[in-house]
Amino acid sequence: MIHDEHSLADRLGKARLFIWYSLVRVPWLCGYNLIGALLLVILFAFNDQGLDLLRISAARPLMDAHSPWNLLFIVGTALLSLSMWYSSRLLLGRKFPTYELDPDASAFGRKWLPRLLGSVVPLAIAVGYYRAQGGFSPLAEIFLGMGLGLLLFYILRRMLLPDPQLMLEHLLAELRIGDLLLVLVFGLATFALLVAFMVRPVWLPQYVGAPAIAVVAVGGIALFGSMVLTYWFLAQGSPAATTLALVLALLFGLVNDNHDVRLARALSPLERVAPAEHYAAWRARHPVPAASTIREPVVLVAASGGGIRAAYWTASALAAMESVPGFADDLFAISAVSGGSLGAATYVALKREELDTGKPADLLGRARTVLAHDFLSPVVAGLLFPDLAQRFFPIPLRWADRQRFLEKSWEDALGPAPNPFTRSFTALYATSRGDRLPSLLLNATAVESGSRAIVSNLAVGGFSDTVDLLDKGYSTQRVKLSAAAGMSARFTYVSPAGTLWRPDGSKMRVVDGGYFENSGAVTAMDVLTALRAAKPSLLPVLILIRNDPQAQPVCRRPGQTRHTIPLRSGPAGAGANALVSEVAAPVRALLNARSARGRLAEIAAARRVEAEGGAVVEVSLAAVTQARLTAAKSHAERVAVRRRMIEPPLGWSLSEEVRKEMDSVLDGRSGGLHREFKVLKDALSDALSPQDKCNPL
Repeated sequence: MIHDEHSLADRLGKARLFIWYSLVRVPWLCGYNLIGALLLVILFAFNDQGLDLLRISAARPLMDAHSPWNLLFIVGTALLSLSMWYSSRLLLGRKFPTYELDPDASAFGRKWLPRLLGSVVPLAIAVGYYRAQGGFSPLAEIFLGMGLGLLLFYILRRMLLPDPQLMLEHLLAELRIGDLLLVLVFGLATFALLVAFMVRPVWLPQYVGAPAIAVVAVGGIALFGSMVLTYWFLAQGSPAATTLALVLALLFGLVNDNHDVRLARALSPLERVAPAEHYAAWRARHPVPAASTIREPVVLVAASGGGIRAAYWTASALAAMESVPGFADDLFAISAVSGGSLGAATYVALKREELDTGKPADLLGRARTVLAHDFLSPVVAGLLFPDLAQRFFPIPLRWADRQRFLEKSWEDALGPAPNPFTRSFTALYATSRGDRLPSLLLNATAVESGSRAIVSNLAVGGFSDTVDLLDKGYSTQRVKLSAAAGMSARFTYVSPAGTLWRPDGSKMRVVDGGYFENSGAVTAMDVLTALRAAKPSLLPVLILIRNDPQAQPVCRRPGQTRHTIPLRSGPAGAGANALVSEVAAPVRALLNARSARGRLAEIAAARRVEAEGGAVVEVSLAAVTQARLTAAKSHAERVAVRRRMIEPPLGWSLSEEVRKEMDSVLDGRSGGLHREFKVLKDALSDALSPQDKCNPL
């Protein structure tokens, strides 16, 4: 009996030692590699943006000298995997005086953790390709083969490379020259790539591709953290330097702010006036036919946020609505937020180019071409290379600002400079041609007060609780058009808060307009209030460009078919998910409240417009989801639609597959859009029937 008790206690003691050393101490020592691998696994196997990146990758040829995305992705993933395996073995193959590992209890972890870290990323990418494409594809098979092949190599290397110094049983007293050269060469290559990205912030990242950039960056960070911050310091008998690095980043953060809002070299003079006064000059350029007996229509657009999907849908919808008689002549103002601001700015910039050249342009085709570009690779390169390095460098470098990478990619997409995006916002409306364009109101949020901050050719100082960013004394008077859209689309954490100066010389920061209100409807109603105070007889037509593919409809038109898609739930929301609720609940509440506030603003705006005898048109991205499921012929197909991206990603790239689905729905007026376009046509001719009333929810 006593022997059994001793035997049980001994087994429990060994189990505790095994858990402590193999499952805790060993992973902690390899923490940089472990965290880096987990981030890439989550990105490529379980994240919507990562899956869409893989769709983009799959649409590209494997071998293409002009666009070697996939080849570089494969090579970068192989290097990352080998680096994580080898650096983990070096860490676990030395006795550190300040980090003891029991040889027996840690043997399992020391043997298998490097093998896992050296093979899990390509295996996760293979899973991502399988999920993104609904089955195995050549790229999925390549990454699956890579992961399994590397794992087999790690297990069988004793026969392939009989070097005793590569075996964990022979602990090293110090690094060999070859190991030092490996770290040095990889470090110098990473630094060279960092400098190259700063010099060519658009072309080079788009050439390399976001997937390869992500794996190379994570590999470089993990190697530096493992071999410099961890190995070198532990070998000197000191604790790992992770805390020191974080403290330096915190201290340098007080002085190294490199996120100034980008300004044009010259200010184009523009006399900005209040909305009602500007309306008179604008209407003179767009006169209502003298013999017309209809009320004078004025179209106001509210375009919500949502990353590149919002930009693409907003610009496409605005250009498509030009086919409706009277729309282009009656469109007075566009209030936009976040990605909607980029779409609205693109639409107006293309109209300005058309006026400057005097040649009619295919606005819809041009807008789609511009916004089909890869904007994610540049901002990922800026985020993971120069801007990350800036956090540990005390002198601010404007060229390292990741927002610069994003905004320059927009500028390049529009065409050779000079184009409207490269010039000041005021240049868009300079000269008499500016009166022919619809007004832009790009909504951002002031960090320090939480107030609206607006960039507009209209004087908006009379709006309540609003910062007019083009007012006298603000540094943003010379803001570029690309940076004006960028101020509205600075959603955490892909884009940083932008820094500018107030008239009193103090600093101010701005972030995404969706923090204040994500629909743009509040600002659109402020414009309507100003117009109707001067001209009560106007016929307001409110167009809600809604960029959430799961959005519940605002309008309840008589006879309207109920949505058959699993749209977002009502006020009660979806069922609670208790997983890590302590951490996730505040963030989820913030994001969901952002959408809920926008919906309330849209409903309030629609009710007001209808109460004043106007019309409401709803051009919702949910039409794409509706059309997909309507076309599904079986329950299995509908389930596949739900699994395969019920909500396009919020980032800065869209796959060709997603763009084509948006295009086909908008061009075919499917998913309920046919009725909305008819409502717009009838409203502009003041022939709205009772059946076309919105009847907001």
